[in-house]
Amino acid sequence: MKKSNLLFLIFLVSFEFSVYLSNDMILPALVDVVTDFQEPEELIPLSLSIFLLGSLSIQLIVGPISDRYGRRKTLFAGGFIVLVGNLLGIVAANMDLFFVARILQGMGPCFIGVAGYACVHELFEEKEAIHVISWMASIALFAPMIGPLLGSFVLLFASWRYIFLTTFLLAFITLIGLWFFMPETLPKNKVVPIKLKTTLTNYLELLRNQKYIFGTLSFSFSFGSVIVWIASSPMVLINLFNLNKSQFSIVQIPIFMAFVLGTFALRYISKLKSSAQCLKIGFVITTIFIIVLCFTTFFFPKNLYLLISVFACFNFGYGLFSAPFTRIILDSTNLSKGISSALLYFFFFVVGTIFSGIFPNFYNHTIFSFVLYISIIYLISLLFYFIMLKDKKILKN
Repeated sequence: MKKSNLLFLIFLVSFEFSVYLSNDMILPALVDVVTDFQEPEELIPLSLSIFLLGSLSIQLIVGPISDRYGRRKTLFAGGFIVLVGNLLGIVAANMDLFFVARILQGMGPCFIGVAGYACVHELFEEKEAIHVISWMASIALFAPMIGPLLGSFVLLFASWRYIFLTTFLLAFITLIGLWFFMPETLPKNKVVPIKLKTTLTNYLELLRNQKYIFGTLSFSFSFGSVIVWIASSPMVLINLFNLNKSQFSIVQIPIFMAFVLGTFALRYISKLKSSAQCLKIGFVITTIFIIVLCFTTFFFPKNLYLLISVFACFNFGYGLFSAPFTRIILDSTNLSKGISSALLYFFFFVVGTIFSGIFPNFYNHTIFSFVLYISIIYLISLLFYFIMLKDKKILKN
């Protein structure tokens, strides 16, 4: 791998890390935020829904913008928005401004997923791209793993506003690195003018593509099950198991370390198996442990260690199939990576926003209701996966 490409990947994943860190570092501080603004604790899960809403609000237009103006300009536009969001969080005077800051921060993953990851897929061949994406995902997942712990550390010495200052500085530094090392992978002869009719036609073509749409729906609901954990576990675990902020941060580490281990395992399995076979193995693991999770929380609702251990195994399977699933979906169409990535992540954020937002209506203050809700979302993902398997042409690669 060229040194310039390696430095680009390092700064891209560092920027992605800083963006996700802006979401995860604030988790242990959300109780303090709603207390400072004299708002009810029921708004805590809404914080992540608002973050996801940021990406959802512009997801479908970022793809065409990326295909028209290139990956570099698009990513740096997103970086500027993220910096503004962090600055607004520092000075937010009420919950409304706090949520506006979260929306702007939430736009970051949209630009990374569409422009950044499209650049990676265009820069590398399939096998190498899968390895690179899994490596990037494993590093980016350190954000939810250590983010709450770092947030708790900041809170020991300063207010929650300094969390926004920390993520602003990290994002700013990584964007400087990207400025020097990010290549433009969109050839001039593949630039697509922004035309509403053409854009709508392309999106309709993707919606008619069975391999693309069923894969996207399946992956989105799998993502949704993990997002509900990230969004609601602060409220659920802290209240049901009487954890303090530091303890909550520590119990999250095995969950996300398992995802990282899954991405590392993928590197070896993918040398022996195809992308589709890696996907099947990952789904087998997640299905087994989501069933085990339901049984353990029903019969042993007060056993925190059992809960964390089993969900960590579930997350291992998710880490195993995430990168190959992304590649299978994006390779299922001849349309540009920009627009196909945009619709994929649009579905991600739609599912994540809706299901994390309505969780409080389902939750009855028991751990089983929390796990059952996650399981239902995952089973919908599994249903769409089985629909994919009915057509042998869909996963022949």
